[in-house]
Amino acid sequence: MTKKTVSLLLILTGTVLLLAAAVLWTLQWQESRIAGENARKLLEETMTVIRQEKETHMYDPAVTETPAGRMPRTTLSGYDLVGVVRISSVHVELPVLSTWDYDLLKISPCRYSGSLETDDLILLGHNYVTHFAPLRRAQVGDRVEFCDVQGVWHNFTVAETEVLKATELDRLTGSAYPLTIFTCTRDGVSRFVLRCEYEK
Repeated sequence: MTKKTVSLLLILTGTVLLLAAAVLWTLQWQESRIAGENARKLLEETMTVIRQEKETHMYDPAVTETPAGRMPRTTLSGYDLVGVVRISSVHVELPVLSTWDYDLLKISPCRYSGSLETDDLILLGHNYVTHFAPLRRAQVGDRVEFCDVQGVWHNFTVAETEVLKATELDRLTGSAYPLTIFTCTRDGVSRFVLRCEYEK
């Protein structure tokens, strides 16, 4: 093979790889955009229902039973929700679904395990720009708010951040923190974790 042929093959390979990367980025951006729209609509509906029901004093949400504790939940647009998480410092405000699976994570962040009642609530979400990617900018001392479906706000502050390997997810549970929030790192290999304590 001549040098010219090798050069042409390298250029062609590079072009194909660049095009593949562009297509992959576009697909991921589109998935993130759709997830953001889904979460925004669900958030609006959730907050409207919480406000209306709280004003009429007639709100009696169902209760989700888990081995770790109970959490009130409500069903909106076919999804069971346990509340809304807000971290104003990084512009996050999203509804939280009561259970998780990979399809639900494409809609909104979810409860991974635990409850407020047992001080071991764990939330997870995709690292979409429109979901939990902004968590990477959170700092110790930032305020984290969780509004349950009864309209009660629970206030926390970030006490610690850490990165766990995918094989260390067992370390998420059993911590002394009443609220843990996590998402994937940019490369998807590890998990970025916020440990939160009650606001003093």
